[in-house]
Amino acid sequence: MCYGCGQVHPEAKLVRLRDGREVGTYSEEYRRYHEALWVLKKKRSKRTRIEYLEGVREKRGLEAKEELREEMLRIWQSLQK
Repeated sequence: MCYGCGQVHPEAKLVRLRDGREVGTYSEEYRRYHEALWVLKKKRSKRTRIEYLEGVREKRGLEAKEELREEMLRIWQSLQK
């Protein structure tokens, strides 16, 4: 079920992320993963990444900021292997 709209999406698929997790393409985990990947690709300096995360904290709260930060760290660590 989609957390965004509460409906079941028949076109949703299970995908495996770089760290081995399997998530649905309509899940919050998948959305967060792609947002984190986007930040790592587009916000190249540490300063711009921190600014982006602070914007997330202002708009969505501290918990959302920390979840995104943790996702960014997971992706970064998977790329270092």
